[in-house]
Amino acid sequence: MNTMLENKQFRKALAERYLDADTTIREEQMLAQYYASHQPDVDEEQIAALIKMTHAGASDMIDTADFDRITKSRRPVRVILRWSSVAAAAIILMLVSLHIGHKQMLPETETAISTMQILEGMEMISKIEVGEIESVKAEPHGSTVVITVKLTDGKERSYSMTCNSDASSLSFTALN
Repeated sequence: MNTMLENKQFRKALAERYLDADTTIREEQMLAQYYASHQPDVDEEQIAALIKMTHAGASDMIDTADFDRITKSRRPVRVILRWSSVAAAAIILMLVSLHIGHKQMLPETETAISTMQILEGMEMISKIEVGEIESVKAEPHGSTVVITVKLTDGKERSYSMTCNSDASSLSFTALN
């Protein structure tokens, strides 16, 4: 008899490997011999029954319902965790790819616009706008900011604002 099997931690590790189908036939036989001659601890009863069933004669076999209960009580959690990890990694990879792709799509002549530049643009638009301004709204879209001015008479005017590559000047295009 293998004295290593007397060590519960060793048995537990070997049982884990058994459930992962990662044991040799000799290791499985050692476990079967151990549980055939020793009373399993309470937390080892299920694995002992499974091992006895797979290595015993027909008279010692447990019924199918017990086999299903023992094997199904453990596997789904691992499968879910494995696939959850794969899905999380795929989502992270996709987000990083989109971020890198978005940066590469910016034309070399344009650069991202800072908050201060957006405020400057809103101020410039409000100075050139004829009529009484009710509100000014800025919506960043990558390297462009759409500035919408709402006048007190209900009319709205929108402008596209971009910044050149060295961030020294802003350009405005009327959208309506």
